[in-house]
Amino acid sequence: MPSWFYSIRFRLITGFVLVLTLALVSVSLYVGVAAQEETERFQGDFDRIQADRLERLVSQFYSSRRNFSGLQTVIEQAGSLYGRRIQLRDMEGRLVADSHERFGSPGQLSERKRQLVSIRSRGNEIGSLLIVPSDIPEEAPNPAVSRLASSVNRSLLWAGLAAGVGGILLISLVSRRILAPISVLTSAAQRLGRGDLSQRVPTSTRDEFGQLGRTFNSMAEDLESAEQQRRRLVADVAHELRTPLSNIRGYLEAVQDGLLQADKTTIDTIYQQVLHLTHLVEDLRLLALAEAGALSMDLSPDSLEEVLRKAVEAFRPRAEAGGLSLSMEISSELPLVPLDRTRIAQLMGNLLENAISHTPQGGSVTVSAERIGDVARVTVADTGEGISADDLPQVFERFYRVDPSRARTTGGAGLGLTIVKQLVEAHGGVIRAESTQGKGSRFIFDLPLASPSQASQAGTRGDKG
Repeated sequence: MPSWFYSIRFRLITGFVLVLTLALVSVSLYVGVAAQEETERFQGDFDRIQADRLERLVSQFYSSRRNFSGLQTVIEQAGSLYGRRIQLRDMEGRLVADSHERFGSPGQLSERKRQLVSIRSRGNEIGSLLIVPSDIPEEAPNPAVSRLASSVNRSLLWAGLAAGVGGILLISLVSRRILAPISVLTSAAQRLGRGDLSQRVPTSTRDEFGQLGRTFNSMAEDLESAEQQRRRLVADVAHELRTPLSNIRGYLEAVQDGLLQADKTTIDTIYQQVLHLTHLVEDLRLLALAEAGALSMDLSPDSLEEVLRKAVEAFRPRAEAGGLSLSMEISSELPLVPLDRTRIAQLMGNLLENAISHTPQGGSVTVSAERIGDVARVTVADTGEGISADDLPQVFERFYRVDPSRARTTGGAGLGLTIVKQLVEAHGGVIRAESTQGKGSRFIFDLPLASPSQASQAGTRGDKG
């Protein structure tokens, strides 16, 4: 069966036809019953008027002649005119005149169809008229009455057909206009599914279709952005892996060709390249786990101050060797924070590595921590070269470097800050960067504090230990 039979337009037209048919049948039944009742009422009134006329006719005839002589002809004419069989009887019940005398006595009829009218003259009853429907086949009933119901039904039929045709045309035009955005959206979605991520649809209306179009455009933009990030990631990973692998291959080929000796210096150089490659692969693995929400975390209320002090002391020799001042500013009575010591130490190591690498000799790096409301705020500030306003929003992106030359003397693979952001968010916190070019940078992250119940449980475990 063609797909048009499954379309919304076909369903709308079918639904309209069904509703119209049901409405017409209901109206026809109601109007038919009402018309039948009205026809019967009209017929009854008409019969009463005829009976009154016949009664006056017979009464006047009797009053003028003082007997019923000569009424047979009058009664026959009246019966032919009214389409009724009329019988006149005197007070003793004798048949005086019969409009259909040659056809014998009338058949049995219900009381509802028989009319018995008393004839009075000068106040005295002189006889009676029996009026019944004509039982002569060739005699037709009153056309004005018999055509009333059929005329009403015929009018309803034509009105229904006209309404149905007009309604189907109208619903076809309206549905085409209403469903036009769906057709455009379907076409765009098909092209999007085939890989054309640049597809967008018009969103000029404010109705549900406009909202659907805006949602589609947002989805398409996200997919296009994700595809661009994926391609950039593949290129960046290939670039980062190619350099150490090329170096290792070069040294090994030189040793194989006898151009270099496999001495301690050559082996140390190759080893450093292997370490760099190992760290890069490990960073990629960690980042993939963090972004997938599969990173193993052992969160428990702990002293953030202690973790920060250990991280600072681990980097103090590195800072002093570079002629830098490394200091801490911790507020008193810093509350416990649900944290994973290993992950916090790792993210602090990345932040300190970044700060020391971008701060010239004679500068300073400061780590501070304080309570701000229901969070613990940690700040790593340096007096280095700073970051431009254009680069600042992108510092947490994968493989992004402020220095486009990608020289390793200016930094690592460009994953450190991305990992920091993922680890902070894994702790339920947020991180941001502030910088003034030429004056230094500040990386600030907030971690939620431990609840009173968590802090109490941590204190109980500490007492038991």
